[in-house]
Amino acid sequence: MDIISQGRPAKLPSWMKNVRCEQLPEIYQEMAEVIGVEPTIHLAAIFAGTSVYFPKLERALMGLRNQVIRREFDGANIRELSRRWGLSARHVRHIVNPPPAASRPGVMS
Repeated sequence: MDIISQGRPAKLPSWMKNVRCEQLPEIYQEMAEVIGVEPTIHLAAIFAGTSVYFPKLERALMGLRNQVIRREFDGANIRELSRRWGLSARHVRHIVNPPPAASRPGVMS
């Protein structure tokens, strides 16, 4: 039952295509309800035996959000950006004009 081939998901054996969510071990059932049985089986095969941590998506994508804010900043729209992104004007100013690295806590120069 090799459902991983060269590090990538391989085609599932035909008997596995008939597996229902409730037949999976409990630890996989919630995932299968969200993404489906077949993707769950593929993920289980790839990550079997490891612990996988999913950081909060908002935190994981913060750098991308900040890039968009910097790109949209026109020099005079801090209030608009703060409302759109649900951030304080001070935070938006910090994003578009961060303090020098030497003045940030924990950053050595």
